[in-house]
Amino acid sequence: MQNLTDTFEGRGAQKLFYQYWGPDSEKIKAVIIAFHGLGTHSDRLKPIAEYFAEKGYGIYAFDLRGHWRNIIDIPGHIDSMEDIQKDIVLFMDIIKEKNKDKKIFVIGQSFGGLIALIYAIEHPAIAGVIASSPLFGLKMTITSAKKVDKIVSGQMKTIDLKIEQNKLTNDVKILREHIADKNKLTQITVKSYSEMEDAMKIALKNASRLICPVLINQGKDDKFADISKTNKFFKNIRSNDKTYKEYEGFLHELWHDKGRAEVYRDMFIWLGKHL
Repeated sequence: MQNLTDTFEGRGAQKLFYQYWGPDSEKIKAVIIAFHGLGTHSDRLKPIAEYFAEKGYGIYAFDLRGHWRNIIDIPGHIDSMEDIQKDIVLFMDIIKEKNKDKKIFVIGQSFGGLIALIYAIEHPAIAGVIASSPLFGLKMTITSAKKVDKIVSGQMKTIDLKIEQNKLTNDVKILREHIADKNKLTQITVKSYSEMEDAMKIALKNASRLICPVLINQGKDDKFADISKTNKFFKNIRSNDKTYKEYEGFLHELWHDKGRAEVYRDMFIWLGKHL
């Protein structure tokens, strides 16, 4: 298996870091573009990327704007969710050029799941989309409430990003790694928080426009995302090829939780049916 890193030009000619995982052989089954969750980075995708690379897929991922290696000015700042979507379009052009005869799937965890679904709504020609515990609403507070009320008056103000890591995964080893991760965000700007909230509303409003194949996986004991909104989104998807599965005893981060092998296997089977 190989893991390569490089940069590409995103929106506004911004140089952005990305990485690739793939089998040692140049021949791959299909391409997967993966998106990480809020406050994290593409390195968090390593376990699932390696799993699919070993199964013959090529996996690409980049740190979202405002996150670790793609922080532009202020950690945790995203001018617009549209910037991220445009980054994906430009990234996709590069990947299509590198893999001209391969199908391309997009997948995402949490905030990354939201981003993947919004992209799929606007670009239905992709082979399919998989969203793991997509973020359509929050069950728990992730910021200081006293600072969030400054959204209108101070778009560039920063607010503490406080996510209770023990409510995201049951895997103690991974939990310790995530707590010790010095590259996760500890703040986001008020503008970013506002953009994220708007994106959730936009996705829910446009679920009926999603017509490509879709798989949504959801932890039944999710303490972070509002599952009722995920169910609402799924119900309104127009695609005839849609699948929803809840995992008993799983928390929010299905790709990092105990028993994740089942989640990976379900994704692998679904992808195989859509090659």
